[in-house]
Amino acid sequence: MAERNERHKGLVLHARDTARGDRIIDFLCDEGLLSLFLFGGPKSTLRSAATPFVSAEIEAYRDRRSDFIKLTGVNILETYEGIQKSFSHMQTASGAVEFILHTSAFGGEYSQALAMMTSLLRELDEIDEGHAGLALHVFLWKALVPLGLAPDTSACERCGRPFSEKGSLPGRLLMGERSLLCAACSEERREQGFPVSAMIWFDAEALSCLKMALQRSYGEAAQMVGASSSSSSVRAIIESLAESAAEGPLQSLRLFH
Repeated sequence: MAERNERHKGLVLHARDTARGDRIIDFLCDEGLLSLFLFGGPKSTLRSAATPFVSAEIEAYRDRRSDFIKLTGVNILETYEGIQKSFSHMQTASGAVEFILHTSAFGGEYSQALAMMTSLLRELDEIDEGHAGLALHVFLWKALVPLGLAPDTSACERCGRPFSEKGSLPGRLLMGERSLLCAACSEERREQGFPVSAMIWFDAEALSCLKMALQRSYGEAAQMVGASSSSSSVRAIIESLAESAAEGPLQSLRLFH
């Protein structure tokens, strides 16, 4: 048969209404990033249940001939109160979703994207408003790893010179590129005409912050970045790399500026 019923456990990421008043749900699960069609008006029980940032077990009807998937049932498993704490908390969650959608769940790493997003939503309840935006930066930084786009923080990508070597720092990240360069290679690129205004400065403190952020929870890493003397550099590096990975600007980041 061309049609069959399916069950999936995952997370509702996003919902958008069509011109006809129906709704399309972006649902992340271990099996993939699914677009689910939900029919019915505003009083539909499915519509009220299938809202963004809800973990659920869903039932869906798939037509294999057209790959059309209709949402037929929702069983809510977990909700996340932390996103309601402030606008910054909601924007952090929305920013993480924006990145997942732009990168097709880290290039098809569905299980990892689901685990990271769920972990962020759970931790937001314990993160204060002042660090919520930084938690988004930490999420984006960690997400570069499954994408294979996390830069080497130990040595210059161009010449291989260790950043621990005297004179190698301060280094630069060239905006639009994905490599951390030592002081000498940065200067060489400047002499070749790359504008200084498009170079992001970093020092040993910034590199240490980036390394340790991968090993800490979102809340702990956000506090560490916020307390760092190189916080602005760390944030700028992550933003540049994340937007390169997303192949375009991330609107959620703009709201934190």
